[in-house]
This record gives sequence, C-alpha cells and structure tokens, in this order.
Amino acid sequence: MKTTKFNLKLFILVILSTAALTIAGIYIAEIDTDITKYLPHNDPVISDAGYIFKNHPMQDQLIINISHEQKNQNSGPDILVQCAEELEKELLKSGLFKKAGMEDFQALIPELIDYIINNLPVLFSEKEINQNILPLLDKDKIQERVKHLYQSLTGLDGIGQASYIEKDPLGLKDMVLARLADMAPSQQISIYKGRILSSDLNHALIIAVPAKPGTDTAFAKNLNDLLNALSMKLGSKYKTILTPVGAYRAALDNETIVRKDVQTAILFATLGIAVLLLLAFPRPLIGLLAFLPALAGTAAAFFVFALTHKTISIMALGFGGAIISITIDHGIAYLLFLDQPHETKGKQASKEIWALGLIAALTTMGAFGALYFSDFPMFEQLGQFTALGIGFSFLFVHFIFPKIFPAMPPAQKKDLPLRKIIIKLSSAGKKGAFAALVFASVMLFFAKPEFNVNLSSMNTVTDQTSKAEKLVSDVWGSDIFSRIYIMTQEKNLADLQDKWDSLLKAWEKDMEADFINSGFIPSMIFPGRQRAMENFAAWEKFWSFERIERLKQDMADADYGFSPDAFAPFYNIISRQADLGKLAVSEKFFPLAGISRKSGETDFIHFSSLTPGKNHNPKDFYNKYKEYGKIFDPVHFSKKLGNLLFSTFMKMLFIISAGIILLLFIFFFDLKLTTVSILPVIFAMISTLGTLKLAGHPLDIPALMLSIIVLGMGIDYSLFMVRAYQRYPDESAPEFEIIKTAVFMASISTIIGFGVLIFAEHSMLKSAGLTSLLAIGYSLAGAFLILPPILNKIFEQKQETENKSQDIHTRVCLRYKNMEAYPRMFARFKLKLDPMFAELSEVLKNSKPFKTIIDIGCGYGVPACWLLEKYPGSNVYGIDPDDERIRIADRAINKRGYAVCAKAPDLPDLPEKADAVFLLDIIHFLNNKELSLTLERIRQKMNVRGTLIIRSLIPRADKKYSKTWKLEEFKMKTAKITPHYRTAEQIEQMIIQAGFKIELIESSGTSQELMWFKMQGQAQGPASTDGYYAISV
Repeated sequence: MKTTKFNLKLFILVILSTAALTIAGIYIAEIDTDITKYLPHNDPVISDAGYIFKNHPMQDQLIINISHEQKNQNSGPDILVQCAEELEKELLKSGLFKKAGMEDFQALIPELIDYIINNLPVLFSEKEINQNILPLLDKDKIQERVKHLYQSLTGLDGIGQASYIEKDPLGLKDMVLARLADMAPSQQISIYKGRILSSDLNHALIIAVPAKPGTDTAFAKNLNDLLNALSMKLGSKYKTILTPVGAYRAALDNETIVRKDVQTAILFATLGIAVLLLLAFPRPLIGLLAFLPALAGTAAAFFVFALTHKTISIMALGFGGAIISITIDHGIAYLLFLDQPHETKGKQASKEIWALGLIAALTTMGAFGALYFSDFPMFEQLGQFTALGIGFSFLFVHFIFPKIFPAMPPAQKKDLPLRKIIIKLSSAGKKGAFAALVFASVMLFFAKPEFNVNLSSMNTVTDQTSKAEKLVSDVWGSDIFSRIYIMTQEKNLADLQDKWDSLLKAWEKDMEADFINSGFIPSMIFPGRQRAMENFAAWEKFWSFERIERLKQDMADADYGFSPDAFAPFYNIISRQADLGKLAVSEKFFPLAGISRKSGETDFIHFSSLTPGKNHNPKDFYNKYKEYGKIFDPVHFSKKLGNLLFSTFMKMLFIISAGIILLLFIFFFDLKLTTVSILPVIFAMISTLGTLKLAGHPLDIPALMLSIIVLGMGIDYSLFMVRAYQRYPDESAPEFEIIKTAVFMASISTIIGFGVLIFAEHSMLKSAGLTSLLAIGYSLAGAFLILPPILNKIFEQKQETENKSQDIHTRVCLRYKNMEAYPRMFARFKLKLDPMFAELSEVLKNSKPFKTIIDIGCGYGVPACWLLEKYPGSNVYGIDPDDERIRIADRAINKRGYAVCAKAPDLPDLPEKADAVFLLDIIHFLNNKELSLTLERIRQKMNVRGTLIIRSLIPRADKKYSKTWKLEEFKMKTAKITPHYRTAEQIEQMIIQAGFKIELIESSGTSQELMWFKMQGQAQGPASTDGYYAISV
C-alpha cells in the first residue's frame, strides 16, 4: 500500500515556528487586568467614570483591618494600637510603600488649627453665621461655655489648650474641623491615641499607599508575599488578624483565575475535540492535524497583536482558549476531503474548501472585525485578535497544508457511526423544520434582552478576597461605589479654588433642597478669593461694634477667674481686617485637603465626595455639575451603562447584520438564497435570548458577543450547507456527506471550546461560555433542521418542460438558476452582450435539427445550453480543461448529455455519431499539431454529413485591437498561456486539409477580430497517405 506523501521537514518547521511565535508573544505581551480601562470613551458619563477609577487616590491605597484573633481579657484597643504602630513601621521599612498610617495627617492638625483660627472671618457664610454662631451668643450659652473652658483648663485635657482657648473661646474652629468628617474613610470611626479604630474599639484601620500601582501584577505578588509574612509575624506576637484589601488583590486574583481557566479550557477543549476527530476520520491520527492551522493561526495572531498593542486585555486573552475551536472548522473540512477511500490531492481539497468556505471565513472575520465599531476598547481588542487568528488559520489551510500533504493515498473503507448520526440529524425533514419554528415562536415571547450593569461582575476574586472585602465593608462602611465623586482639575491652584467656590455655592442650594445630603469641598476650609470676600463681608456685617462689646461684657460676667484680657486675641480676630492675600492652599495641606498631582503632570487634581439626598436626580445632577469636572454617580453610571449596553448590542446587531446581508447578496446575487441563509441565524438569536431570559441570566458585557457569535460564526454553518447544495446536485454525493460532517464537527468543536468555559471560575469567561454555547448550539440546530427541507425544495431538479412563452435566452438562464453568482451572471451577460447567439441562429438557419452535439471547450456551457434549448430533442457532450467550469456546465446540461474535464484533441465518448461539433473561440489555444489531430478525431466522431462550426479569433493586420481582445491577451499572459493565432486563410487551409467541406466563412460582430467557419464532414478529395485529406482546388 502507498505511504502518505508527507512533507516532514515543513511540518517540523511549522511546529517550531508556532512555538517560537507563542513564546515571543508571551514575552512581549503585557496582560492588563484592569477591565474598567476598556470601557467606552465616547460617552461622557462612562468616560468620566473610567477617568475617576484610574486617577482616584483610593485606587493606589491599601486598607488593612486589624482585629483580635479572639476576644479575651488581654485584648483591647491598646493591643490594636501597638500592632498598628509596628505594622506601619514594617510597611515603610519594606520599601514597597510610600506612606503608611496617619502620622502625616496628625502632624498637620496643629498647623491646620492655627490656620483656621487665624482665618475665621472668611470661613463662615452668612447663613452659617446666623444658624451656627448667633445661637452661641445667648447669655446663658456663654455662661455654659465659659464654665466648660474653665473645667477643661483645670483638667488633664486642658494641657496645651490655653492658646486655642484665648483665640477661640466659642469653639468656632471645631465647627470648621467638623467639615472634614466627610473626608474620613468611614463615618463609623473613633480616634484613639492617634489611631483610627472602629466605634466599638475592636478593629483598627491602617491606610497605606504602595510605591507602585496595585494593578501591576508582578508588584502585587510582592505585596501579597510581604503582607502574608507580616500577618504571620504580628498575628503570633499580638494575637491579631490582618485583613488587607486593595486593588492588588483583585488584580492578582483575576490574573491567577483567568490563567487557570484558560489553561483548563485549552486542555479540555483540546481533549474533547481530539476525541471528536478520532471518531470522524477513517485514519484518526490524520484528524488530529486539524489542530495545526488553529494553533499556528492563533500563535501568529497573538504575536502580531503583541507587537502592535502595548497591552492585551485579559478578556481577549481568555478568548484565546476558545479561538482554538473557532478556527478548526476549515482544517477539519480540508482533512475530511483529503482522507477518503480514493487517492486525493492536497490542492484539490484546498480548492473545494476555498469554494465552500471563503464566504464563511469572510463573514466570520467581518463580524469580529465589526467589533472595531463597538466603542468598547475591550471588544475592539477581542475582535482584532480573533479576526487575525481566523484569517491566519484560513491562509494556513490553503497555502501551507497542501504543501505538507501534497497527496494522500486511499484510506481503507471504514464504518464511521458518527457520520451516520450526522446524516440522520440532518434528515429530520419538514417535521424538524416545523419543530424549530414552534420552538422559536415560544422563545420569541422571552427574547427581550436584559442587561446586567454591575461592574463587579466583570471581576472575579477568590473566596478569601471576597470575605476580606465583606469584613472591611461591614466594619468600616461602604466603598468607592457608595458616594458620588466630582473630580476638579486645573493648572493653576487659584483657578482650582475659584472652581471650588462655584461648586460649593451650587452644592449649598442643593443641600437645602435635599438633593445632596452631605459632602466636603476644600472651599469649606480653603475658600477662593470670591468666596472669602463674600464670607468676610457677612462676618464684618455680623460682628458690629455693639455685638462685640456685648460679647465682651457677657464673657466678663461669667465669673470663673478669667482675667479681663483673657480673650483679647479672639476680639482682635473678629474685629480685624482679613488678609485675603494669604488664602492660597499651602502645599503642606495638599494631602489633608485631598489635592494631588499625577507624576510628571502639572495639573492640580481634587476629588470631592458627597452622599445623595432623598430628592437626588442622577440625570439632572450630572447635567448641572458636569461643567465643574468629571463625575462618577453610581446610579447614573449604572443606568447609562445599561443604556449603552443595549444601544451597543443593537448597533452591533445592525452593523453586522447589514454587512453580512450585503456580503451574502454580493456573493450569491440571489435574494432568495440570501434570505434562506440567515434563517438559522434568526432562529439562533431568538432562541438564545429566550433561553437566557428563562435561565435568569441577563446579558452582561461579555454577552454582547452574542450578536457576533451568532451572526459571524453561526452563519458559517448555514453558508456551508447552502454552498453544498449549490455545488453538489445530489445530497447523497460523498462530498455532500463530507460537508455535513465538517459542519457538525466545526460546530461541536466550537461548542466544546466554549462549553468548557461554563466551568470557569472567572465570571466573564463563564458568561461568555454560556452565551456562546447556546448561540452555536442553536445555530447548528437551525442549519440542520431548517435548511434541508427548504433547500431541497429550491434545488429540486424538475423535469424540463418547454415553455414557449419564454424566449430562448430566458430558458438558458433558468438552467443556471440557484448556481453560484459568477457563472449565473456570466451566462446572463454573455447571452446579452455576445453577438455569437444571434449570429449562430443565422449560421444554423438552413441546418436540420441536431440530435447529438459535441461542444469542444464548452466553458460554463452557455452555448451548449443554447443549443439544447434550440433543439429540444438534442443531447450535448462537452469538454473543457477547467474542472470548475466543467462542474457548472455539467449541472446546466443536466440529464441531456454531460460535460467532462478533458483537453482537445481528446474528445468525449458518445453513444452515437455526432450530428454537429462546435469549437467556439478555442482553437487559438491549440497549436497546429493539436488542431489538426482534433479535426481528424472530429471526423471520426461525426456523421458523414455532420456539421462543424468554428468561431475563431483572427489577428488584425492594423494591430488596432479592441478592449475585449486586450483583456483576453492579459488573461492568457496571467495564466502563462501561449496563444496560437491564425489568419482566416490559415484556418481555411487547415480545415480543407482535414477533409471538411466549407460552406460558410464570415465575420462575427463589427471588430473584424472574430470569424465564423461552417463546414460539413464530406471530404472534397481522397485521403492522403499521411493521415490528412487531399485538397481539391
């Protein structure tokens, strides 16, 4: 038995190249776990949120909760304080943190108090003065206040407070300091010995700032190792538990989980597909090579993507496991055509798959490429990566595979149960189509898409991290998503303060209307020039000479031993002029006020946070405050994201649908076949949406792939089926069985590839897996249940009946009905534009009806079909060297003869002598020897009085050729064909020499480049001894 013709050297080179590309891609690629970075940037609400996520200081902060291992008599707040002090020192000592604890903040408090006391005249608005300061001037209240001051000074708490009391006996500074409460990480805190403790004193809170972003996974691993070591060390020493929470844990968990999920997906998808391949091929090991184009294409796509993109989203990487199954379909189909019971050629297998699969590959690549218009950077990456993988795999199948497998010897005939199952599944007939219709009708009631806009669903963390986040949230309150954030930004600090003033003025009005509950803006402590001027004017108006004197008298009447001049510094403050030139925020107060600068940038940035009130309207709030800066409002963001997801879903659905329908119509140029091709896609979309609704699984961001999966990939199965019906007239043909097997194998391999993602731990991959599994499953069901009965009806070969009401050209065109667009259009335009047929009627007008006809160089069979329609009782037997043209011609001729792949001087076998032979526009392809031999064999195949018709290209003496001639010249040069042009006299000489009687020689058309020759088979003289006929002049 022959051995497989296998190019081992090329195979090894491909394996090594694939490995090299993969390793290089891994080395170059930077995997990005920050999903929020890949949200849309065009929508201002989403863009603002993304910018705030990226720049908010909390993104760089790490929170550590310290709690007792177990409550006992030795536990208490002092232990927590000691543990916190040592932890802060260890964090700073490690070099991994820039800051740890509140020492910087505590050191600023005395200076802040001095600043507040010295600037009291500009820190209260008219409303605040009347509401908060005026009640303090009541005589009884003054008596109580002075008594309190006396008691404070005589107690331990009064140590170091004398200077503050003499400057601020009314405690106005405390009102200002209270405004800082909304800057605290939680409202459920107590300050104990300079440390943040929970209100029950059972938990301590450490806020630390890492030296690098926590989303840097390499740095996150170092953080994790350090914190684990400190947790063991301090836990053993103080009997405490450290619970760290921060971006580093989410980044580390996401990367770890995705890597694990992808590895698992690739492993099980590969194993599952391998088992499938082993069951489908006569030589199972050959089937395993279907992985080769997918692996090579994916590796090449990964390498190119890594070269052209700074980072690759974790979403695109996760899809890499599934792309193995997506791109395996063409490899499967190629090898199925190659592995047959007869000897096969690699180029021929490639030719079949190219004809059937080109449109499928283009639609899939186009669908994924359309993600570029989705406005989701995450999907733009996913689409580019996947389109590249599919494209490279397709090219590998057609340009590398035929060189690895130039030929394949016959396989042993083997019973393959899987193929029988596939045939049975696709043979449900009208009952199957009706069942699919009923199912889709039911699902239609549930097919309204609903979207999950919870951003937390985009990340998946371990149970340990989830429990840590819950503990911190329970003890210290809500996180970043519980408040509204406004980010103000200016290049100049004075401009930033002015912006705060305007923001605070609008804010105060909304607080009165209960649109805003509480919040902090730096202008509350560091007012800009305009705010300071307004406040001072109200202060000056309030503190009249009479009011100041009355206050002095009331303070003096409270007899607790204070000297008459004890509060003189305070009286000086309330009566002096404010120095408005010293109100700029000192750089030392930047951390306290929440002012920051990004490394390498000059802009001042501040984040103001607020809690919404009962009457808060997210949309109105955004429209009102967007002029002040970027805003993140969780409610408005979620609603906007939900609307964006829906609009993006519909936008992609429209773009991809329109693109695919247009592409299909151009390819088929048949409205009926275009419509039929998309029926399974409509069925799959309705069924998938309905099933997800019934399963209680709303569409999240990964599920936006649904339209791409269904339209771009699911339609492949429809196209393979439609093209198979176009290409192979008999559904029982071996090639048709191969296509059905290829469709089934491709879909099941994709289902396996996506199906394993259902068991992924990461929520995004799991959602993508479930959605895609349903979409592909329903697409396969639609292709196997809906298409066969419809296509059988469309492609049903009806018995020919002569319809005299239709002209001959229409009847010829009907023979090409439902065929590929090119031969169908070729037939139509040739009949319309080529003068051949009108002239042929004149050439044949005196001829008797022909019964048996030979068409040498029949091409797509248009003249042959014209002859069949002209002579209803005739049969045509054609030859042509191009097997693709012969396939079309043979189908058009149908049962009235046949067409075979052969080249003159070879002629087809005939059941009887031919009545007519036609050589139309082909003798210039034959040299003199071939033409002479062809003419000789024609005489042998033709009746004595048969008719020979030749139309030939004739070179012009003036060399002024038409565009048609030049086009033909170009085509022959491209195909490396040497033409053999002859003058009319030379052709006449050869015809006569061959023993034919010439009846007619005349020009065709008006260009003088074509000539008709009509002959009869009766010789004009005796045959010569060299096999040619003698010429009788």
